[in-house]
Amino acid sequence: MAQNSDPYMSVHWSEEHQAHYRTRWNGQAWVFWDYIGRRDSLDAHQFTNSLVVQGHPIEGTYNSQNPQSQQSEPLHPSYYVRDGRYFQPGRVFSMLFTEAAGTTVTDYNTTHSAISQVAYGEPVYTQIRRFIVVRHKREFCYAVPIFTYGGRGTTKPGVVAKEHAIAYSYGSQARLLTNEAPLEKNSICVVMNPSERPLHIASRIYFSIHHPIQYNVKVRDLGYVHPSQMQDFQGYWHMENRADTSQDPDITAGAV
Repeated sequence: MAQNSDPYMSVHWSEEHQAHYRTRWNGQAWVFWDYIGRRDSLDAHQFTNSLVVQGHPIEGTYNSQNPQSQQSEPLHPSYYVRDGRYFQPGRVFSMLFTEAAGTTVTDYNTTHSAISQVAYGEPVYTQIRRFIVVRHKREFCYAVPIFTYGGRGTTKPGVVAKEHAIAYSYGSQARLLTNEAPLEKNSICVVMNPSERPLHIASRIYFSIHHPIQYNVKVRDLGYVHPSQMQDFQGYWHMENRADTSQDPDITAGAV
């Protein structure tokens, strides 16, 4: 068992997949984290294709009932269907997410709107949204969203601050915004992939809502919650999962 530079990660070799993979210490046991490819002459693209199941093309915000969107918006190739073992607690990813628009929506005819009309004339939001896995299940996972609330953090009217925690990138410091009251929950550090930009300073994890994410959707890998923060991260989700939220659903409708 080879050691990674991260003391919470360990590298192993899989004879079955002919590839290296990593496990992570969760405080109680070593659990599967991800595959990292062979370190010899095997072509990395060949290895990736053996595990990746390509989904059907997705056309961004284009909708035949919303002709203002004149051309399709294909997802970046970094979005693809991944093995279900990828979705371990603490994994941070983004995906194309569609949900019913809130009752306050009025701008679905805007030229570049992320709002479209679907069956029965109802508006829906379609956008790229970031999530963190809180629980892995056999065919899906539960994940909580990361919002900036339009760059306003918990200063946005209607946001219940106590149900949120600051999300900040490893190597930077957690920061409150101007006029933002201190949050009850400890800040959560996210180790972003080297190719990803640091989290916006207004990024807030909303623990009072979680979404079931099936493993047949295209996602982009962003990083993972630092292992030293996992106890707080999962504890906050369990705490809010046992309580009713005080935040109006319209607050998160279309939030980024």
